[in-house]
Amino acid sequence: MSTPSETSAHQPASLGTHLVPLRRNWGWLMAAGIALIVLGVIGLGSVALLSVASAVWFGAMIFVGGIVVLIDAFRQQGWKSRLLHILIGVLYLAVGAVTFANPLAATASLTLLAGCGLVATGALRLIVAFQNRELPYWGWVAFSGLLSVVLGGMIIAQWPASSLWVLGTFLAIELIFQGWAAIALARAIRSTFDGVITKRG
Repeated sequence: MSTPSETSAHQPASLGTHLVPLRRNWGWLMAAGIALIVLGVIGLGSVALLSVASAVWFGAMIFVGGIVVLIDAFRQQGWKSRLLHILIGVLYLAVGAVTFANPLAATASLTLLAGCGLVATGALRLIVAFQNRELPYWGWVAFSGLLSVVLGGMIIAQWPASSLWVLGTFLAIELIFQGWAAIALARAIRSTFDGVITKRG
């Protein structure tokens, strides 16, 4: 059994040991964040191409998901829901295949789905906000709900022309935010490691 002094002596070394791999990779994380931001900014300039690419990516994920569901369904013996899961897997494969065959139609469908989703979630936020008017900052919740309804309404009103920019814009903004998050994490790792080194020194 180790004494308290031995335990405290081992703690800094253990913390430093855990931080060493992070310290080595923080530069790669920073570079990845910068690359994501650059890709997002470039994507904002070519949202139509990015919209089609995002639809194809969605189709690829659905197709792979269908393969996984089918494999899992055939591996399970005596499963009562086996036929249902096989049908789900086939449906996934069909949606993925249709997306590959006609990515423009898939882009239009996903755009319409995104517009309807924004209107629905915005309306729910408005209902929640007005049901909780006694709470502070309920107005911000209502504002965000109204913003979602307006944005979703614009997408639906301009559909199918909105298919050329909606998905690409969303994906580009997502890339930019992911890039900022990676950069922030890299800086936090570096500053944490430097703080530990300073304390130990």
